Amino acid sequence: MQSAETRRTAWFAVAPIALAMALVSATAFAQVGFAEIKPPDDAVEYSSIYNGVFFVTDTIGFLVGEQSLEYEKATVAVTHDKGSTWEVMPGLSVGRLMGGAFVDENTGWAVGAAGTILATTDGGASWDTQTSKVTVDIQDAYFLTEKVGWAVGNNSTALGTKNGGRSWQILSGGTPSGQVGEGEVTFVAVHFFDEKNGIVAGAGIEGVIEVTSDGGKTWEPVHPWEDNYGSLAFADANTGWAVGKYGLIHATTDGGQTWTPQNSSTEEDIWAISAVSPTTAWYSGDLGTIGYTTDGGSTWQTVGVQVEFFGQKKDLTRPINGISALGSKAWAVTDYGRVLYFELQ
Repeated sequence: MQSAETRRTAWFAVAPIALAMALVSATAFAQVGFAEIKPPDDAVEYSSIYNGVFFVTDTIGFLVGEQSLEYEKATVAVTHDKGSTWEVMPGLSVGRLMGGAFVDENTGWAVGAAGTILATTDGGASWDTQTSKVTVDIQDAYFLTEKVGWAVGNNSTALGTKNGGRSWQILSGGTPSGQVGEGEVTFVAVHFFDEKNGIVAGAGIEGVIEVTSDGGKTWEPVHPWEDNYGSLAFADANTGWAVGKYGLIHATTDGGQTWTPQNSSTEEDIWAISAVSPTTAWYSGDLGTIGYTTDGGSTWQTVGVQVEFFGQKKDLTRPINGISALGSKAWAVTDYGRVLYFELQ
């Protein structure tokens, strides 16, 4: 399942974050500070779109996405100063990047179309292409350490590595399905608790959540649902959330064995979720949708924001494809290289 439209990008410097953040609408129970991080309009040669954002510290963050005007070539952007400036690396490979995983400020992976896996060990200054052994789209990755990790994607594909991706093993799937719609499940998000036990969210004829106890070789459905999932995130070994179509949000407090619906306060499709703690998490989705909880999901508050289009402030109505939360802060990504910054007050 594709959660994002195609995007474009170029090398550019991003305007500094405003020192005084605007307060954006939430509820009477909380206030949220907001600032838009975006390139100057006259500096954009190829507009970009990012499908994933990963902040590993308050100052260091990574974006993964694509250049649609350059044949959807993979693009990565890196900041070391809270987003005041970015180094954008376009054309790293053919095909969009859709997800990734970063274990620290130096080491990370970006995954995407046609089996693409890119890796960095120097904080994003350079990226090496790794051999995934598959041609299906890879949607997400998760690493326990800088050596042990997994990548998942179309047709129930799961890959594993124990040496940082120098070699990848096909654990399940790995080949395109015979025909679209004949029971194919796309693994859209993955999380592992240890080297044996992991969980994926999936999308197909219906949504599924599946678990493994053998490191990803076999998967057992534990929570089928009528609507597709788009992402999942865990705050610890027990507490997590899965999100998806039509404002779908389900929560678990037993490591994914059972799931309970929560009221997301939106009917828009939710494409990404990031968990800070068992009480605090953020989601993002269609039509500029941003939401957060500070009470474990008992209540979810939506946040309405306005961004500048050609000198005028307008409500954001574009899809927000990725979100990354850290402490009281959250960063989200959308069209035209825009990075949105939120902070609980």
